[in-house]
Amino acid sequence: MAKQSKAKTKRSRTAAKAAPARRTRRADRPAARWVTEEGRRLLVMENRRTRVVLWPEMGGAITSYVDRETGLDIIWRNPWVQPARPRVLDQPMTGGSDLFDVMDGSWYVSLPTGFFPTSYFGAPIGSHGEIRAVPWVPEVKTAGGALVVTLVGRSVRTPLVYRRELTMRPDDRLLYWRETVENRSAGALPVAWLQHPTFGGPLIEGARLVAPARGVRIFDTDHPEALQLRAGYRGEWPLVPERESGRMRDCSVVPPAGSGLDHSVQLTDLSAGWGCIWNEARGLGFAMEWDLEVFPYAWSWASAGGIAHYPLWGEGHLVTLQPSTSPAGQFADLVRAGEVRQIPGRGSVTAAMVTGFVTKSAGPWAGGKPAS
Repeated sequence: MAKQSKAKTKRSRTAAKAAPARRTRRADRPAARWVTEEGRRLLVMENRRTRVVLWPEMGGAITSYVDRETGLDIIWRNPWVQPARPRVLDQPMTGGSDLFDVMDGSWYVSLPTGFFPTSYFGAPIGSHGEIRAVPWVPEVKTAGGALVVTLVGRSVRTPLVYRRELTMRPDDRLLYWRETVENRSAGALPVAWLQHPTFGGPLIEGARLVAPARGVRIFDTDHPEALQLRAGYRGEWPLVPERESGRMRDCSVVPPAGSGLDHSVQLTDLSAGWGCIWNEARGLGFAMEWDLEVFPYAWSWASAGGIAHYPLWGEGHLVTLQPSTSPAGQFADLVRAGEVRQIPGRGSVTAAMVTGFVTKSAGPWAGGKPAS
């Protein structure tokens, strides 16, 4: 009996020592919670490395994406749309105002027609599409210690449904995405589909855009005087001639705040689907990996006070990296050129993506092809 008692005592002491370790492991697991901020109901996903804040009611937008070790938030805040607005103003809709009224800086998805407002088989579609503006329904669950948030947005004016699955793993800086576009109609539908993260804050100060692109294109607009770069130019990434001076601008460099620079470029001939906003001085960047087969292009808009009037009025310091099915262009032109993605009738197309803060500038960061 004495031996059994000693054994029990030893086991209980061992268990007592082990208990804090079990509590630590539970604390390290990613968790979800709801918060209310400025009248918005937001869903927070976080582990000990990363915090991501979602706005399901507004197209599943990501309003904040924080590296918890440094406290840096990579998501831009538009100074003209704070606090964020969920609805456009009761004013004339022109000049992209359907987007700019609510463009708080969040990360949203653009579908089904790319940037320009247009008619989609008779359905009027605004700037950067409709899916960014409809409410998405969230579902939260756990699987194998990971947190999985699924959001579903149903188009009102088209037969398209958008499904997003975000997986956050314990003690992992990376977030794993599974994006699906479903077509509820019988016929195939063409789409111009892109991610639209807008990055800002201290991490982009002195940063560069690193990506394995060989080519660069500039949209051939009917109003070239509106661009700082030469409209219609095609060449080798990252150098593009300026419209007025003819000097070559290195578009991989994020323009310094207040420099008055602004440009939109399209990265082409990518050897792999990845890119990074890299800050060498901090030894930190924000990276994205995507399915190159689905998104063969990457758009990038950088602005540092270079839009003197509407919609930024000389303010704003931002850069984007936008994996896309298509180059920039009017939707009808993209369809004629075959530069769109077809969603089969009663079918779907799925793309995987990985995002997160990284400590090296070159990808891949998730061990190769994004996990599906």
